[in-house]
Amino acid sequence: MEIFYLNKQEVLNSIDKKSLESFWDGRECACEDKYFEHVLGLFLTKFVAKHIYGVKNLNIELRGKKPYFMSGGIHFSISHSNDIVLVVFNNAEIGADVEFMCPRNYKGIMQRYGENNPNPSRIDFYKFWTVHEAEIKLNKNVRSLFSTFLGDDYIVSCVSSNVLVTNFSIKKLTISSTNQNINLLEEFTNPKNIKIKSVD
Repeated sequence: MEIFYLNKQEVLNSIDKKSLESFWDGRECACEDKYFEHVLGLFLTKFVAKHIYGVKNLNIELRGKKPYFMSGGIHFSISHSNDIVLVVFNNAEIGADVEFMCPRNYKGIMQRYGENNPNPSRIDFYKFWTVHEAEIKLNKNVRSLFSTFLGDDYIVSCVSSNVLVTNFSIKKLTISSTNQNINLLEEFTNPKNIKIKSVD
């Protein structure tokens, strides 16, 4: 299992936003911010699949509500929250969720879902919530789960219908150029300014 992510604002500040249109799948988005999250998620997924995993056919189809590469092979799950856009890859079915850990009515929300923690902490709540959301994305019986943090403000949870692979790592996609007009389609074909760096 490997986690790849990018910082939405860092990337948007460095690219020609029109170049994102090449990765849009036609899905309607409620606002511009949701559009950027969705399309950056697709870009990140396809970029990593092509350049890290060597996937040739990058076409994605929905089976139910879950996305898959048409060619099969590696499984993935996309999530985004606040400024983080993230994709998790695994050799078996996977569901993932990332959340920015802002203050909420932790106890009230957990009680609505049948959790009776009398005094949940921020971490208690967000571990519960991300696992819950990841289970929805998996849409199968959970055999294994894993949670970790991205910095101090984000939590990521992953669930699988199989045993999670142990070669766990977290990597960040960064743009190394000071140019503010990077064409993502050109970078996708021939990466010169995009780097993927390990953060663990």
